[in-house]
Amino acid sequence: MSWASDALAALRKIITLEERVATLADDVKELSKIIKDIDRRLIKLETKFEVYEHLAEKSRSRRLPPPA
Repeated sequence: MSWASDALAALRKIITLEERVATLADDVKELSKIIKDIDRRLIKLETKFEVYEHLAEKSRSRRLPPPA
């Protein structure tokens, strides 16, 4: 092979790698958005459970004592 064909093959590989890196960067951005959405939803669920636990503790304290 001549040096020109080697250079052309190397340039093609570089272009292919650049395209792959760009695609991966877009995928990472999309995954980041998905993770942020999941995190937001998880925080909402945790908050609901904490409220339910707090309400359950209050209702337990208002019960009458067992008969003696």
